[in-house]
Amino acid sequence: MFGCSLDVLDAPEKVAMKVAFLDGLERGLVDKDLALDLYDLLLGRLAGLEGLSEGGRLGLESHLTPRPALKDRDRLNAREFGEFLDSGGCDRVAVELRDFVRERVLPDRPLLLGVDHSLTGGVLEALSGEAGEGELALVVFDSHFDAVPTSIRKNAFTVGSLAADSWRIGTLPESYNCGTWIARILDREIVDPGNVAVLGVSDHPCTRARPEEREGVAAYREAYLALLERGVRVVSKRDIRRMGPREAVREALGGLEGKRIYISLDADLGSGEEVRAVRFLDTIGLSVDEVLGLARVLREWLGSTGSPIAGLDVVEVDVHLADIPNSIDRTVEMCAAWLRELLG
Repeated sequence: MFGCSLDVLDAPEKVAMKVAFLDGLERGLVDKDLALDLYDLLLGRLAGLEGLSEGGRLGLESHLTPRPALKDRDRLNAREFGEFLDSGGCDRVAVELRDFVRERVLPDRPLLLGVDHSLTGGVLEALSGEAGEGELALVVFDSHFDAVPTSIRKNAFTVGSLAADSWRIGTLPESYNCGTWIARILDREIVDPGNVAVLGVSDHPCTRARPEEREGVAAYREAYLALLERGVRVVSKRDIRRMGPREAVREALGGLEGKRIYISLDADLGSGEEVRAVRFLDTIGLSVDEVLGLARVLREWLGSTGSPIAGLDVVEVDVHLADIPNSIDRTVEMCAAWLRELLG
């Protein structure tokens, strides 16, 4: 088990949360021992799991993490984070994480507790050298299909884009980030398109144009469906509820029996009234019970088909919202229970 706390959203409200944390720290209003990231939040909750060992964190400059050091206050601004994103910063960190996994984790099974979903690509690239050609499969549980180009998604939706980029001028550069990472691993042939399944999405477009749809939706639909035509399997939140979890998993994973399965959970799969400590709260996801039900069904499927777990991760938790005193939020509880279902 290891951590990597890359958190570089340039939305002004996200930057403001980091600044507010430092303000509280400076005034003595914040406990100095407060959890810094998901690794801290889950460490105690996962204690006792057989075979689980602590692997530490990939070190990052503090301003790139959820709760930075006071010395980096001047680097907390939307422009600097935007430039990091646009210049391929997430890609560079993913490469660092790939090397970290190769040198310090393998041949043990990796379990990443991260923030930005682009980190998954680094772990997968490390694993791709361990698996035979076509033997590595990726199963993602997420409210979003993180494979559509940033500019296309931004033009199709007024909310839920990568960043609130009012400071930008001109075209939004395409880059490797939390909203495009699946496309990049396909383009780099790290995982075959037919070996990728995404379950729980709430952003599936209508297959036919509607008279009232906003400008940009047609391009979004075309990009989305083009990925399905390449072989990527997508089972929406609506389909999971219609079919039930057992049939949904069976349909999504049909043909992947016996492959090495990498499982990635974006915490916003369960976003809603009980799960609010996620970085993108622009959709209502499955309930906590439905999320954990999927984990149980997936574990049964893995056992019955003889498909080993190649690795796992949990990502996209917003630590600022996860440990508020007296909160009834269940995000961290859900993530810990998810891992216990799969590994216990």
